Amino acid sequence: MDETIRLWLWLNYATNRNPRLFFEILSRYGGIEEAYETIASRDFTEIEDVSSAVRERLIAASDPSFLDRYCGWLIKNGVSVVTAESDAYPKLLSEIYDPPSLLFVKGTLPEDLRLPIAVVGARNCTAYGRDVATLLGEQLSERGATVVTGLAAGIDTAAAKGALKANASACPVIGVLGCGIDQVYPKENQTLFAEVAERGAIVTEFLPKTPPVAANFPIRNRILSGMSRGVAVIEAGERSGTSITAEAAREQGREVFAVPGRITDPMSVGTNRMITRGEAKAVTCAYDILSEFTDDAGEDVLNGEAKRVTFTSLGPVGQEIYMALLQGEKDADELLEWIDCPPQELNATLTRLLFSEVIQQLPGRIYALDTIHTVVTFDQ
Repeated sequence: MDETIRLWLWLNYATNRNPRLFFEILSRYGGIEEAYETIASRDFTEIEDVSSAVRERLIAASDPSFLDRYCGWLIKNGVSVVTAESDAYPKLLSEIYDPPSLLFVKGTLPEDLRLPIAVVGARNCTAYGRDVATLLGEQLSERGATVVTGLAAGIDTAAAKGALKANASACPVIGVLGCGIDQVYPKENQTLFAEVAERGAIVTEFLPKTPPVAANFPIRNRILSGMSRGVAVIEAGERSGTSITAEAAREQGREVFAVPGRITDPMSVGTNRMITRGEAKAVTCAYDILSEFTDDAGEDVLNGEAKRVTFTSLGPVGQEIYMALLQGEKDADELLEWIDCPPQELNATLTRLLFSEVIQQLPGRIYALDTIHTVVTFDQ
């Protein structure tokens, strides 16, 4: 491992992942090599005000045998290190308050991270929220954006799985952890973690073996929003960590989006409130997000070739909706007259087709086919 990275690991470990203290020590000594050489010789003249606990960690971690074991563990477990000086360090992340001094990475973190969009939401999400997150994750990745999630249960997991469906994307998803790079949380996401690391990247600022305790997640969330151009919220209760992430995004100057939900659903209270208060822009498909970033996305993302889906993939009710809209635009009541199914099933299918960009919603809750973004082909 590069000697400079070894020394960044030393100071990061010794300061216990405290970015302000890390960069303060770096500044006082004028560089990482100077800091290491002076402190390893037990000279604390420049940092007399730091605690004895920090001094002890600085000395203990400066032992070459410790650094050998530390770096050896990282190499053995396939973990790379991206420092704040590295070209691969996310540029947007470097602009936030208290950016991490380094990131532990499993997978490949591209030097040019194209249009990163965070997708966050409730752990205890509804089936509606899970379906929307999967569709939105897939749509964003298909159009060239990179989905950033916390890889938690619920919305995060669904968005990551959706993003991984985008076969053409070089880096479809990045997972940001609130624990050590060796911790899988939740445990049932073991396979998902491996897939994300293989096709994208898993990153964290927390030291290896750090458990996923509650206090870590607000710290993690500033990275999640900080490395993204925008944050899309899918389901959030009245008081939730998701709302905290959205607030952090606004403070960082990021665009915030929210998916509307049923007014009777407790998991939609947070998102609906963000929209009504003007704190977030309403989202009905990936295009609503991508169109806000034409400078990053470009014509190939926003106006690329229409995707193709098969008629049978629409499902029985989806097929009937498609055939009805071939006859012309219709509102929900007219569709109920055409289609023999419960209103709840019709609404759920309409939502799925909207997020798949098979149909579009016009003012007055009128529906029409979305022939710009999607071409439906009939099986031979």
